[in-house]
Amino acid sequence: MNQPAVSVRNLTWAYFLLFVLLVAMNYMPFIIAENGKVFGFFKLEPAGNVLHVLSGIWAFLAAVTTRNAQLFYFRVFGTAYFLDGVVGVAFGSAYLNLNIFDPDRVPVADMVTRLVVNAPHLAIGGLAMIIGFHLYRKIP
Repeated sequence: MNQPAVSVRNLTWAYFLLFVLLVAMNYMPFIIAENGKVFGFFKLEPAGNVLHVLSGIWAFLAAVTTRNAQLFYFRVFGTAYFLDGVVGVAFGSAYLNLNIFDPDRVPVADMVTRLVVNAPHLAIGGLAMIIGFHLYRKIP
């Protein structure tokens, strides 16, 4: 029996691949700008890489198990990741990498930069929430 192209399982596999790509991007010199940041905006510290690796492992484990595990992943991961983006925009530092709790950390002051650097968390987390809380009803 053929599995449909769009399913919760396939979307979970897509998130796994997304996080593999996000981790790999830190080691692709052709996308590192002169300021040492990916695309000139994103400087991932080791904590960020660890979080992306763990997010990818979680997506992998959900993809190879049950639909309930996949929905749990999209709901919990999506909410945490989206809220991390909201906190990053609001305060200039995020919480998942613990930067917001570092008293020596200087928050990003420019609102446009805050929006740009947190847009991936808002988009990836927001889409995960849509999948986990709504879209799952319409796809197998």
